[in-house]
Amino acid sequence: MDVCLVYTPDDPKLYTLNPTAWLVMELCDGRDFSALVRRYYAAIEPLRSREDAVADLRRTLDDLVAKGIVEARIAAPQAHQRRARRRH
Repeated sequence: MDVCLVYTPDDPKLYTLNPTAWLVMELCDGRDFSALVRRYYAAIEPLRSREDAVADLRRTLDDLVAKGIVEARIAAPQAHQRRARRRH
């Protein structure tokens, strides 16, 4: 089984991501939340309902942000969209 290890240098810690967190982290490339939902749901559609997928995505994003693995960015005021991207 493949493993995803993530090191956060700002707060030196090493995390092992489960498959859901790994997928969400890979999808965090600056796209807005609605695009994240579409891509995430497309990847897991046969397994989860859209509502469950959105809940899973929100929970996982919150966890990744809290750990400093990804960062959330608020887009331009007119868009009011939350964006997420992997930290570098």
